Amino acid sequence: MIELQEEFIRIAMCLGQAIVLLFVAPLVSGIVKKTKATLQNRVGSSIFQEYYDIFKWWRKPTMITPYTSIVFRLAPCVYFVTTLVAACMLPNFFGGQITFGDVFVFVYLFAIGRFFMAVSSMDAATAFGGMGGSREVYIAAFVEPVTMLAVLSNVLHTNSTNIAGMSLKAGELNFTVAGVLTAVAFFLVLLAENSRIPVDNPDTHLELTMIHECMTLEYSGRLLSLIHWASQLKLLVFVMIFSMLYLPLNLPVAIKVLLTALLIGIIETLNNKMRLFKVRIYLAAAALMLILAVVAQ
Repeated sequence: MIELQEEFIRIAMCLGQAIVLLFVAPLVSGIVKKTKATLQNRVGSSIFQEYYDIFKWWRKPTMITPYTSIVFRLAPCVYFVTTLVAACMLPNFFGGQITFGDVFVFVYLFAIGRFFMAVSSMDAATAFGGMGGSREVYIAAFVEPVTMLAVLSNVLHTNSTNIAGMSLKAGELNFTVAGVLTAVAFFLVLLAENSRIPVDNPDTHLELTMIHECMTLEYSGRLLSLIHWASQLKLLVFVMIFSMLYLPLNLPVAIKVLLTALLIGIIETLNNKMRLFKVRIYLAAAALMLILAVVAQ
């Protein structure tokens, strides 16, 4: 009975952390956008603009064509819930650690959300939706093996598949060849997984270039709000993973998350979106670095 109570307390702590991250996620996305605007000599929107957008979409009516199935309505909810559960699995700053925090479960929770979003984009039977879904699956076919290579590199280094066990301890440095290669490769995966430049441009609505945005064109109202909110939370979760696993700085996690967000803004400003068929070369480079890191362990 006591063990069951302790388990409930741990789950409550992790859920509390996920809710905190959920409300912080739009701020991190706003910081990335503000960084890009500043580097481009633009005023840009406020770092709180993402909150206004989510609230605006939430208040608008949801328009759904009668020709779509239940998958179209269910996909944003699945995408949101899987991202929220993944946020629960992060090492907890409230002191608890959920027992199913295995990194393999973590990776494939995002795969479930991606699968439902890709299927829903085709369910609407529009040209842009099908194009975006097919492009998303094409990129996912390269991203997921590279992500698993990054996981393997960390498992060999820490002898643990638990995310908390894989995290860098305070004052720990991992300036080895394997550590540096894994950090750089995971950052490349972070950009690809979250539809950031150079793989995708989250701010574009040009039909020839957008990937993730193609899958959201048929959504409106609260369903659109859930999709964007989940995407912002997903970015924050990956930024926290990168900060906890790869940044060898004896700083609070919040500072490392801020530095990573600034780095994303800088990288996106210095690069252009690459052609779709060059993404495989980009991810192949990340995979090669990870294979070298595994060999160097």
